[in-house]
Amino acid sequence: MTASFRTVIEKVVSGSKAVFLPPGCLALIPKTTFTRIPTTEEIAKALTDPSSFHTLNREYRFDRVFLLPGPLCAPLRDHLLESPVWVLSQVSPEGYLFRVAGSTPWHAPDAGEAERLIPDPNARSLWMIASAGNLLAIGHTEEAASLLALASCSKRHEADRLATLASLEASCGHWNKAVDLATQSLRSDRRHRTSTMIVIRALTETGHRDEALEKARAFVHASPDAESLFLLARAANAAGDHAEEISALRRLVATAKKENLPAGASLLYLGQALARDGQRGEALRILEEAQNAPELTAEQKQVIRELRDHLAPSS
Repeated sequence: MTASFRTVIEKVVSGSKAVFLPPGCLALIPKTTFTRIPTTEEIAKALTDPSSFHTLNREYRFDRVFLLPGPLCAPLRDHLLESPVWVLSQVSPEGYLFRVAGSTPWHAPDAGEAERLIPDPNARSLWMIASAGNLLAIGHTEEAASLLALASCSKRHEADRLATLASLEASCGHWNKAVDLATQSLRSDRRHRTSTMIVIRALTETGHRDEALEKARAFVHASPDAESLFLLARAANAAGDHAEEISALRRLVATAKKENLPAGASLLYLGQALARDGQRGEALRILEEAQNAPELTAEQKQVIRELRDHLAPSS
């Protein structure tokens, strides 16, 4: 963890009676703090199960909840964004800060405010780009666009800025613009992860499915993780290669379990792929496991029930 990340956690904890933090942040809490914080086990359960979080909140009465970017915190983050009890009060490169209802909602800084907050152009540019990426992950495209416009204050991070702009266009379904921006980014940094992913997604969406699949295979070979495996599964599905889709999804589920990431959505996707491939028994087994994933929405669980009813042998 960087010094700036430690400073963020110290500010979150300072003056708070009870705080919810992801497990990776606990080591950064000042030893002198009197703030109440749940155990690692309680936190891990609450991150994937909103009902467990609310039970925990009734006990601790959190006044702040800080969540990291990425899949580990995504189920709880998305739940809190829809909750009338919590307000998104800050977005930064480090993550998302929620406060209790009645707090001031976060807003994107204008040029003058941004310069006052971060005088150094390079640091300001990097902060804007990373924060914009986190905004895109929660669907706040207008605020992300505002930050990216200000991020042109420095050209040192141009590959990152172009990649995030490409993500913005992709989120709006503008795939031709997205691939153009991602390609520009890759000229500056040919291994840029985000830009590589956008090119693969854009090729899939614009009908270049075999090329997308070839690039997705190379991407997984270079960087085998949950994100790249999901992308490979999508590319394989679009190209009609069901065997590779299922193989990628099996690896995706195994990776999620190994890294203690929410696996429910991946299990649902795998169950659907197995069902399409005619593997009814295996599909039912996977869907039964998915049914017990606490992070899935009511709509996703309804899809599972309907698919299981369709696949189950008639009596």
